[in-house]
Amino acid sequence: MWTGKQRIFSGLMILMLFAWAVNRTEEQTAVAQNYPSHPGFPRFEAGGTITFGSPTIVDINKDGQLDILVPDGHGCVWAWRHTGAVLPNFPLKTGSSCQGTPRISGPLAVGDMDGDGSLEIAAGTRGTGSSPGQRGKIYVWHANGSIAAGWPQEMAWNVQFGSGLPEVLTVAMANVTGDGRVELIAGTSNNASAGGTPQDPTHNLYAFFGNGALLPGFPTQYRRAGIWGFVGLADLNGDGYAELLTGRDHAFVHAYNAQGNPLPAWPVESLVDPNEPDGLFLEFTRDAPSMGDLDGDGDIEIVIAGKVRNPNQNRDVTNSGLLVLQANGQREPGWQVAKLGGAPIHNDFFPTQAPALGDLDGDGDLEIVVGMLDGFIRVYQADGHLMWQYNFAQGHRLFASEPVIGDVTGDGRPDILFGTYSPDNSANAQARLHGLSASGQPLPGFPLTLNHEGQSEKQGLRAAPTLADLDGDCLVEIVAGSQAAVLYVWDLPAAYYPSLMPWPTARHDFQRTGFVGTAVMPTQGTASSAFLNSDYQIYLPWIGNQVCW
Repeated sequence: MWTGKQRIFSGLMILMLFAWAVNRTEEQTAVAQNYPSHPGFPRFEAGGTITFGSPTIVDINKDGQLDILVPDGHGCVWAWRHTGAVLPNFPLKTGSSCQGTPRISGPLAVGDMDGDGSLEIAAGTRGTGSSPGQRGKIYVWHANGSIAAGWPQEMAWNVQFGSGLPEVLTVAMANVTGDGRVELIAGTSNNASAGGTPQDPTHNLYAFFGNGALLPGFPTQYRRAGIWGFVGLADLNGDGYAELLTGRDHAFVHAYNAQGNPLPAWPVESLVDPNEPDGLFLEFTRDAPSMGDLDGDGDIEIVIAGKVRNPNQNRDVTNSGLLVLQANGQREPGWQVAKLGGAPIHNDFFPTQAPALGDLDGDGDLEIVVGMLDGFIRVYQADGHLMWQYNFAQGHRLFASEPVIGDVTGDGRPDILFGTYSPDNSANAQARLHGLSASGQPLPGFPLTLNHEGQSEKQGLRAAPTLADLDGDCLVEIVAGSQAAVLYVWDLPAAYYPSLMPWPTARHDFQRTGFVGTAVMPTQGTASSAFLNSDYQIYLPWIGNQVCW
C-alpha cells in the first residue's frame, strides 16, 4: 500500500510528466510551424506587384547553381541567386526603368529557342494604348540579358471594337513543328467585345519560330473573344510534337495544329449540360487547360475549369465548373455534365482556375486538383468522382492561386500547396500559403504566414508557388511571389525528389505547357536534353556533379 506522501509524490510526478509532455508537444508544434526563411530572403526589389508570375527556377547562367526568375508589375524580370543576391545583367527591362512601365502579368517561359545550348527567357507585356507601338509585346532575351534577334514582337488589336488595354497574357514553349527546337506560343487580349461581329479581326493566338517569324497559319482568332487566360501545349495525337489548346473569353474550348487549323471536331462548346443548349455555360476568362492521361488508357485528356454564366440571368457568373474532354473533343465518361462548385465569394479579380494533375492516392491514375470561385479546393478522380473538398476561405473573401503538387513532408506522398489572396483586399490579413495532404488534411506547420507584405494595398499570393531544391542541399524549398511584390523562400526539412513533384510550378513546368507527358520538347542537340527530365518536363536542380536521388 502507498502512503499518503507516496501518493502525493506520485501525483506530482504524473502532473510534471503531463506538463512536460504538453510542453514538448507545443515545442514540436512550434518547430513544425516555424519553417525558416531561406537565408537572403525575402526580397523586395520587384516592383508594383507579382500577379500570375509564378517563380521560374533554372540555372540561367550555367554556373551550376539554380537561380530564381520573377516578372513584376513594372515590366521587369528579376533574377536572384539562391543567396538572395541579384544576378548580373538583371533586371531585364521592357521599358526605360523598373518604375512606371506596363506590367508583365503571366509567368515567364524558358527554353532553348535557337539551339545554341543556352536558355532564352520569354515574357508578355501590357500595352498603353491601341495604336501601333503602344500595344502589348512579346519579349525574348538571351540568358546574358540581351534581346534576341527578331524580338520584341507586337500584338494585333481591333482598334474599333477592342475592349480594355492590349495585353500579352500568356507565353509558353514547346516543339510544335517537329523541327527539333521549341517554338514560342502567345495568347493576347485582342477582342471585339465592344460591338464587333464574329467576323471582326481579333487575331490573338500566336506561334513564333525562335527568330520571331510567325508560323504559317498564325495568328488565329475565333469570333470576337480574347485570351485572358493561359494556353496549353500537349501531344494529343501521339505524333511527337505539340498541339495548341486554349480557352477564350466565351463558351468554347479550342485546339489547333501547327498550321493554325482547328483540330477535327474543335472548337468544343462548353455547356454545363449538353442536353440544355440554352442553359448554363462555362466561360474561360482567367483559366487554362491542363492535359494528361488521367486514366492510363494511353490517350490524353484535357481538363479545364471556367466561370459559369447563366444566360437567363443577365449572363451573371453564378458558379464555377470543371470539364474533362477527350482529344477528339468528346466528353470523358463521368464528365457528361460539368462538375460545379458553388456561388462565387466575389465577382471581380478572379483567380486562374488552372487545374493541377497528379497521382495523389497511388493507384496509377491522375487526380485533378482545382481551386474554385466559392473558396474551396476540390480533388476529382479521373472518372469524375469527388474525392474531397477543402474550405480554405472560411467565410472570408479569399481566392486561391493555381495549386502545385509535390512531397514537402518527406513521407513519400504528394502534397498540395497553394496561396490565397483577397480580391477586394478585405481579407488581406488572412492571406496565406496553404499545404494539404493527399487526403485533404492541413499539413503540420501550415498555413505559412506572409509576414512581409507591409502596407501594400494588394497582398497575398495570386501566383502559384514553385517547389525546388534551390541551394543543392537535397531539401525542399518553397518559393512564392506575392501581390505586394515580395519574394518569399522557405526551407523545409523534407528531402527533394523530382519523381515526387508531379506538378511543382504554375502550368506544370517552366515552359508553361500545362502537360503531364513527354515528347513535346526536343530530346537531342539542345540545352533541353541537358536540363530537362522528360518524365516531368521541368528543369532539374543539377548542382555540379552532386545528385540528390
